[in-house]
Amino acid sequence: MASQQQTEEKSKSQVEQGGGKALSKAAPSAPARYRPGASLPAVSWEPIRRMREEFDRIFDLTFGGWPAPWEGTGRDRLWGLDMEEKENNVIVRAEAPGFEPNDFDLQVRGDQLVLRAAHKAESEEPDGYHEWSRQELYRSVALPTGVDADKVQATYRNGVLTVTLPKTEDSNGRRITVQG
Repeated sequence: MASQQQTEEKSKSQVEQGGGKALSKAAPSAPARYRPGASLPAVSWEPIRRMREEFDRIFDLTFGGWPAPWEGTGRDRLWGLDMEEKENNVIVRAEAPGFEPNDFDLQVRGDQLVLRAAHKAESEEPDGYHEWSRQELYRSVALPTGVDADKVQATYRNGVLTVTLPKTEDSNGRRITVQG
């Protein structure tokens, strides 16, 4: 009996010192496997985000200026818009193919030019086939101060809407000579 106690004490001391077969806290463990009902390890989305940013950068370099299909709403990304400020007026050009002049609704609201266009088409063939489509565009553009909203002119030709907004006399400013 005494030898059995000595053997147990010797085993305990070996385990405490890390020399026995029992696992100690410092021993490396095998990789954890997924068990149904167990919680999944936390996943970092950082590599996916970086890959998406890199893809967007390469897309921009390749197709420079073309909108990616996932950017913006369909109505915003279809407008090709250009704004030019001259001495006496501001000219806004918007690409809007497929519309008619009466499809547009233009408004000046404070310092904003609101451009809207809507086009509906419907057709029915003799065999009972019915087809309809709707195209709608919307854009709001910030204008510089001093635009005369009562004298705005708009033309639509070859798919391009051109809006000319004359400036008021006060907004023309004055040139200042720089002395050296």
